[in-house]
Amino acid sequence: MKLKELTERIMLPEEAARSVIQLQIPEEEYKEWEELFYSDECIRKYGVYGLEEVRWLALSVKLKLFRLGRLQFEPIRLEEDIAGKERIIHAGTEVLNVHIPEGEPLDYSACIDSLHRAREFFGGGKQIFVCDSWLLSPHLRDVLPEDSNILKFQRMFEVTRVYYAFPQAEQRIFGDILEDKTAYPEDTSLRRNAKAYILSGKDLGIGLGFIEEEEYADTKRDNI
Repeated sequence: MKLKELTERIMLPEEAARSVIQLQIPEEEYKEWEELFYSDECIRKYGVYGLEEVRWLALSVKLKLFRLGRLQFEPIRLEEDIAGKERIIHAGTEVLNVHIPEGEPLDYSACIDSLHRAREFFGGGKQIFVCDSWLLSPHLRDVLPEDSNILKFQRMFEVTRVYYAFPQAEQRIFGDILEDKTAYPEDTSLRRNAKAYILSGKDLGIGLGFIEEEEYADTKRDNI
């Protein structure tokens, strides 16, 4: 499907469609952008094709969210300070908010490639990446082996805070949040260990972290 055909199919306003078409998106990035319009989540939940996360689609259509390889990137300004061990990233700083699409293994080398692609795509200079996700929760060390892809991804960030506003890990790991926690499946080691952790009365939480190195390496950070 061509970019012009895609914009017509989703009935973008004329001005927005013209902006999308005029933007010189490389072919590889365009194909990844196009994939945002198809959702396996609706098939899993409802048995039909559809759009489950309309907010993410809207951000993509407005050219505020870009998938570059394994990861997605959203240019934002921080609304509050992020305090690391050696520096503070102040509110108002322009950063790239990192999102992790479901459906593929969180391959470490693919994530590194995405970070490099994002740097080039957004101007080629040094970038600050932030991420707010259950994947950054230090409690995952209690349920995952040290060499897991999730922990490798987590170690790229300096994790500065953990909070418990919503059981995001539960939703992502099991696909839904059940009142009866004993009903969660145990068909993978992550699900089995996470279920035991939750049944013990604990919450995996959500981690907030950032990366600002010029290069990215799989180092063991002394996070919180």
